[in-house]
Amino acid sequence: MRILRIRPGFQADHSSSSYLFYAIDNPVSAEGQRIAHRFSSRADVDEQFARYQKWGDSSLSSEAYPALLGKHYDVMVSESYESWTLMIAVPKTPQIKKLLRPFHDLDDGEFVRLDVHDYGKRLSIEIFCELAPDSPLWNTRGDPFEDLVELLAEIRTEILGGDVSFLQAVADYYGAREEHEAEDEEADEDVGAVPSRPEPPAEWTKADLQQECVRRGITFRKSWTKDQLRKALVASRSPAPLSPSPPRPAHTARATRLSRAARRIVESLEHR
Repeated sequence: MRILRIRPGFQADHSSSSYLFYAIDNPVSAEGQRIAHRFSSRADVDEQFARYQKWGDSSLSSEAYPALLGKHYDVMVSESYESWTLMIAVPKTPQIKKLLRPFHDLDDGEFVRLDVHDYGKRLSIEIFCELAPDSPLWNTRGDPFEDLVELLAEIRTEILGGDVSFLQAVADYYGAREEHEAEDEEADEDVGAVPSRPEPPAEWTKADLQQECVRRGITFRKSWTKDQLRKALVASRSPAPLSPSPPRPAHTARATRLSRAARRIVESLEHR
């Protein structure tokens, strides 16, 4: 018997945590690779990947994420105790900050499902989720971690282009929303008040108004003018919840708006 190829991979189980960082924009420099090695002497690091595996209760240092995603790598996937963390790093521009504003600290009542971290010149989107064991994601002969980071690479391109439908679909699936928003709504219900929305800021662009309509679940046409979008937002006296209760099945969460890459992940989500 002759061995044709050996490829490093992960065999995750209940007593280990696995991590894969992936560079998209540029090859990782020698400096970046040295930084990646700081967090484990046994790390498998090259110009595109940084792989880690931690055993037992040990985990990757929290300092690794800003150090690696803040400059050198663009997406990350990790698995620990059958829960998954997906991270996407994007440039910290005013446009991206505004685009990601609705996805800070979104809680489903048990876990923070979506969050956005400031890593200096970059923002990092973090998604905490569970993926079904019978998901189509695993029906390949390749490394599932590599498959996931490649899907995240496609989704990252969408986000850079202004499309956050994947993030909205994850929030919809888990019924995740800002904790203070949920508390405000509960207070309004207690006093029988009807929550109202202020008029959108005058400086908002058409894209800003469209994004707010998406966030509130307001149906609109792409041909609508800024004035029509403003009227629709003002007419919506209460913010539409990100998800009804109980949450919708994953395959119905804005499925028509999702790309192939986003749909593959969203259709694999599950509750535990």
